[in-house]
Amino acid sequence: MSDFSNFRAVYNELTDAVTSARHQFFKDHLANFFDTIDQTPNAARIVADLESRVDLKKWYEEAKESVGSFVGSGTLNWPKGRTEKLAMRVALLRAFSTEAIDPIDFAHDFLYSENNFDINISDISQQLFSPTGRELLRYIETHFDNPPGVPASDRVVTVNHNSPDYADADAAMEKLEKAIREANDFPEPEVKEQREAEVSAARRLMRAVRVRLEPLVALLKPLLVQYGTKVKDGLIAAAAAATTAALITLFGLIFKSLLGL
Repeated sequence: MSDFSNFRAVYNELTDAVTSARHQFFKDHLANFFDTIDQTPNAARIVADLESRVDLKKWYEEAKESVGSFVGSGTLNWPKGRTEKLAMRVALLRAFSTEAIDPIDFAHDFLYSENNFDINISDISQQLFSPTGRELLRYIETHFDNPPGVPASDRVVTVNHNSPDYADADAAMEKLEKAIREANDFPEPEVKEQREAEVSAARRLMRAVRVRLEPLVALLKPLLVQYGTKVKDGLIAAAAAATTAALITLFGLIFKSLLGL
C-alpha cells in the first residue's frame, strides 16, 4: 500500500470513531483524529499550511457576538473562499479537540436542538465534522505528494505584540533565558553562553511586527528539542517545554512542524 493509502485507512477508522462517539468521548476521539494527521509528515504539513490561513480566535469572537438571548441563535459567517472555509472548520474542530472551545457550549450557541448532550454532539458530527472530514481527506489526497502554499522555510507571520499569546511566549522565553544563565551544570561554558545568546536573539526577532519563522526556529530548535523533548528534569527542561508550548500557541502548527515535533 502507498503512504497515502495507509494514512487514509487509519483516517477513516478514526473518522468513524468520532462520528459514533457519545459526548463523554467526543473530544478524545477527535484528539486521536488530529494526532494521526500531525504524526503523518505530509498530512501535517498540508493541514498546518491550511490552518495558518485563518484566524480562528478572531472569527469565533465575532461569531459569539451574534449570540442572542435564545439558545442556538448565533450566526456562523464562514469565510467566502472554499479553501478558507475548510481551513476555518478544521481549525474549529481542532479547538474542540484541545478544549480551547467547548463543543457543548458551541452547540448551545449555534446548533441547539434540544437539551441533550449526546444529541448536541451528534449535531456537530453530522453538520460539521462529517462533511469537513470528507473534504479534508480529498484536500490532503490532492496535495499529499506536493504540499501547497509557501514553503515553510519562507513563512513570514505577523505578530500582535498586544496579544496574550505573545505576552505568554515572551515570558516563557525570558524564563528560559534566565534558567540557562543561572544553570550551574551546563556541559560547556561556551555552549551555555551560545544558547543564552540564541534565546536573547530570538526574543529580539519576535519584537518585529513581521517575523520569518525559519531563522527563529534555527536559533531555538537545538535547545528546545534537546531540553524540551529529551531531558525530562531540571529548570531548563521545564522552561524549554513551556517555551515550545507557548510558541506553538502563538504561531500555530507550522511552528511545531518546523521544529520537527
